[in-house]
Amino acid sequence: MTLTDENLKILAALGKNPTGTNQSLCKDVGISSQSLKNRLDQLYSQKIFLGVSATVSPFAVGLEPIAVFAEVSPENWSLFEKICDDHPYTRYRIRTFGAVNGIFAIFSVPFHTTHILIDLLEKLKKRGSIQNYELAVPTSSYLSSETDFGYYDVNIGWNFNWDKWEKTLEADEANGLESPPPSVLQRLDEKDMGILRQLSINSRRKNKDIAKILGIEPYHLSRRKKAMERMKVINYYRVLVGNQSLQITSHALLNCKASNDVIGSVATAVKQLPFQSTLIPVLDGFILYTTTTSLDFPILVTALRKQCSSMEFMWCDYRSGYRYWFYDEPFQNRQWKAEYDFMVRDVLCPLKNGDSDDIEN
Repeated sequence: MTLTDENLKILAALGKNPTGTNQSLCKDVGISSQSLKNRLDQLYSQKIFLGVSATVSPFAVGLEPIAVFAEVSPENWSLFEKICDDHPYTRYRIRTFGAVNGIFAIFSVPFHTTHILIDLLEKLKKRGSIQNYELAVPTSSYLSSETDFGYYDVNIGWNFNWDKWEKTLEADEANGLESPPPSVLQRLDEKDMGILRQLSINSRRKNKDIAKILGIEPYHLSRRKKAMERMKVINYYRVLVGNQSLQITSHALLNCKASNDVIGSVATAVKQLPFQSTLIPVLDGFILYTTTTSLDFPILVTALRKQCSSMEFMWCDYRSGYRYWFYDEPFQNRQWKAEYDFMVRDVLCPLKNGDSDDIEN
């Protein structure tokens, strides 16, 4: 399917209002409801538009995000990815090449259980499944930018003013950092967690369809959804698109060391990027996962490098990237399961193959 100006208007309208009703989108795009439905169906079938995912704040639901850079040899890629798949608190993983040849993963574990995650990684290192690893703990809420199709022209491609953007990056008083929301874990129940899971899968489904899956009334879903948005349990909604059709072919991870002032300026600037990106502020800098065109990427990196004391660069294999839907099953009796067996032994059990001593010790 060739992208047309009308298709871009639809994607642009979705980017500005990911959970907007079809009626509101029709007004923004200037087409009939039936035409919009047909266009969305086509975008779905061509895997250009993949849906809308609710991004849940780990802090608000009583979880601590941990970023892991793991050095993994190619013969162990699948094994480590299986570990991520089986771990109850994995949120994302992708293969990386460059400063770290292996896998970048994000976990959100119950508070005060980071040592259990470290023990799991140490056991994998002892087995030779990973060569080394580094942890980074976020210090504030993730920040993001969504693909802004207003900068895309079907005839010439992307047209973004990088000079203007760099001035934002250099602003002395810019500070786009956001404090993590407080935990509201005790105000949430199993139904709420089920709602979060379904909204993370695809928030653009009709309320009545999601409510039917959960066994609740649509009005209850609507009320709880608004409450969780208000409490910042839902950070934002991310429009999922097939980037290849939009010339977005560069997927990269930057691990940068920088002062707190620079982190604040970068946070402000990242929000204005036209490409989907995620910024993770950490104690001594920031991690940036970004998707851009091959022409725009060097401009972005050059501008950032001027501000940072050091930068580690990794290409990412987007084909191996895996975003995990919010996983609600470990939530029981208003708390997360945090037993060692659940977070380590049960994860390693399929790998025993006669090495039980290694797993138990």
